[in-house]
Amino acid sequence: MAVLTPEQLVEQRQECAHAGIAINYTKQQFNVAAQAVEDVFTSAQLRTALNSAINTATSPLVLTAPQKQALVVAVLRRLLERF
Repeated sequence: MAVLTPEQLVEQRQECAHAGIAINYTKQQFNVAAQAVEDVFTSAQLRTALNSAINTATSPLVLTAPQKQALVVAVLRRLLERF
């Protein structure tokens, strides 16, 4: 369930516009797409899969939640550069 506030959606649209991304969609279309992405990244299934993958890869070491978060953010930044 999407929980982005109207203000956050405005900020995201503005961020895309300032990044030089062509705006050929309506605000409503952007909002629905942004909320769909949020739903995927906040789903329990994704969190479980990431935790499990990291735990398996680092066993017997167990990373803390902040360490896992930093790792995921760093990897996603790199991946999105190629997206």
